[in-house]
Amino acid sequence: MIKKKRTIFGVVAAEANSIEQRQVIKGVARFDQCVGIDTIIFSNNYNPNIKEKELFCENRIYDLIMSDEIDGLIIISESFVNEDLRKVIADLLSRKTIPIVVVGTYLAELDMPQCTFINTSDENDIEDLTDHLVDKHGFTEIDIITGYDFIEASNLRVNGYRKSLEKHGIEYDEKRVHYGNFWMNSGEELAERYHNGELPLPQAIVCANDYMAYGLIDKFDELGIKVPDDVTVVGYEFVGDRFMHSPLLTTYKRNRETIGEDAANFVYSKLKNREFLFAPPKGELVCGSSCTCGIDRVQYKDELKNARTKKEYDNWNLFNPLDQKLTECRTLGEFTDICSEYHWQVRGIQSFYLCLYKNWYDTDSELSEILSCQCMVNWEDRTPFDMHKFNFSALLSKNYEPAVYYFNPLFFNDRLFGHLVLKYHDPDTYDDIYRNWLKSVSNGLEFLRMKNDIQYLTQCQNLSDMRDTLTGMYNETGMRKAYHTLDIENQEYALVMLRIGISNAGFYELNGKIPAVMDAAEAINQFCGSNDICGRVNDNTFACIIQGETDTELLENRLNSIMLQHAVYIDQYGLDSFVYAAIKCNEKSYTKLTAMCTDILAERQREKMEMRMRPHYEDMLSIRSYIYSNPQDSFESEKLRKLYPYSAGHLREVYKKCFGVSIHKDCINARMAKATYCLTVTPMSMAEIAEQCGYVDSKYFLRQFLATVGVTPNQYRNMAK
Repeated sequence: MIKKKRTIFGVVAAEANSIEQRQVIKGVARFDQCVGIDTIIFSNNYNPNIKEKELFCENRIYDLIMSDEIDGLIIISESFVNEDLRKVIADLLSRKTIPIVVVGTYLAELDMPQCTFINTSDENDIEDLTDHLVDKHGFTEIDIITGYDFIEASNLRVNGYRKSLEKHGIEYDEKRVHYGNFWMNSGEELAERYHNGELPLPQAIVCANDYMAYGLIDKFDELGIKVPDDVTVVGYEFVGDRFMHSPLLTTYKRNRETIGEDAANFVYSKLKNREFLFAPPKGELVCGSSCTCGIDRVQYKDELKNARTKKEYDNWNLFNPLDQKLTECRTLGEFTDICSEYHWQVRGIQSFYLCLYKNWYDTDSELSEILSCQCMVNWEDRTPFDMHKFNFSALLSKNYEPAVYYFNPLFFNDRLFGHLVLKYHDPDTYDDIYRNWLKSVSNGLEFLRMKNDIQYLTQCQNLSDMRDTLTGMYNETGMRKAYHTLDIENQEYALVMLRIGISNAGFYELNGKIPAVMDAAEAINQFCGSNDICGRVNDNTFACIIQGETDTELLENRLNSIMLQHAVYIDQYGLDSFVYAAIKCNEKSYTKLTAMCTDILAERQREKMEMRMRPHYEDMLSIRSYIYSNPQDSFESEKLRKLYPYSAGHLREVYKKCFGVSIHKDCINARMAKATYCLTVTPMSMAEIAEQCGYVDSKYFLRQFLATVGVTPNQYRNMAK
């Protein structure tokens, strides 16, 4: 973890591009930079008022506030309109012990000991605005439209209106108070009521926010009621876009920048153990032509300049190929290059970083804690670096001076990819233009992820053309292709084939088949060396191409011994349910080799079928199965009588007729099968193997192994490697 260079303050906002929050953030950033503090703003992009599953994913950006590197937090409460999101934020804050200041409207969910609420005074501001109408214009008949009556801010604004009237000796009349919803339709509906005579038209109307004022003056203009000749209209909050309505609205600007500075100062004072005395900052009147004061030309020109800049950037974003370029990218490197090429579409940035979780592309796994990050402007170091999601200093330490960083989520539907970090050296903020740019980047990442998924699926399709879907081994096509890559002329190879489930009607029933087939596949994998090739060439046949070892009898015996130890398969189908064959390749074609092996398998399968027709076969098979399952046992006459209720002599005679080998010899074969298995797949010592196979004297085991198999156990082990 990279250590911090500077103190870090976090600002928690929702849809931080809105003008109200931008003003608060400017104030916070201005103070932080004056005292050498880095500012990180955590914000979602869309902030829907309803819980949309596809959009709620963006709110995982707020998990980052759990970083221990954050020294203080400032919450812009009015931005959190979604109740579910407020609960999420409250839960996160409840686990923090650092100073927290909540700027704006009181929210019960955030009322906890570590949180302090501060705000501008709606009451004082509206009182000041109403004072202007009385003192400057001499009005005494003044109405007010506010928000819902159950909202605290609505009632505080009415209180300010009432205080101003009563201060000037004007009687407060509840009939002049109208309740709306803080949106334009409320103003439009009120204008209709004045027009149709339901309400008497006053001298002036105070609107408790600009949106209701816009609806009112727009509808007045449509209905032929002239503002300000017939009635004066004033707004509150200065939300922007005044030039889109006529006449130009006179409004009151809340001092959000100062409240932002005060919030940062409050947190800073807490860290320094100093007292900070807070007083709500006073706002200012912004004159327009909806009252007779006239337009503030300097202010209006500044608004028009900002509007032209926004329109210019909007046009650049509308008529450019960024979306197309991003969807054409084939690699993440190409993607970051395109983002870098079109960075100019984001207004006023100094730098920005693409930070993606290490497994951002994997929709089936939990997100990694590690992000892979890269700067995307050419005038800074673009070398990728990794950082833990809470280790902000890995990024912030790259800058020598304090700066402002915006952390915004990159996501698609319910999948979080990471975040984009926007950096300003000045106390600036981003706007709608950047939010649209973010959407393009998120969509581009999803295209890139899907494109690579398609490539992966295509590879899987190609793989499935050569692989058996159950075992993952080569199928017939894969084995044929693998065989054609071998150097048959200069290397020695042998083809070994195994057929399972022979003459067993139950083999094609699903019950128990899959575990048994997988167990047989495991036996084949144990039989083959690392340089060998193996596959399942049809439902009941496996094939192996063995390099170097061409003693076909030894290969067959080794495969038999391994199969006999795989209890899952043997218990399901029996030890007489498989046959095997090995032949040397000798430059023959794959088709000819497999045909030869298949003929041998068919002949051996026929022999086993004939064997099954012999008298007492089922009884003898039960005895043989017990012998091979328990090779360590000694099978004296008494034990054999318990297995077969006839004389030992009769047992030996019937047994040899069934299997072509004496019972005594088969007991030795069972022990040798166990021994060769242990030598092939385990690191056990000779003494341990001898004990496993029922030999008290390990020397006797070595002599019997050499006599039966033809090589010493050590030689056999070396050959099997």
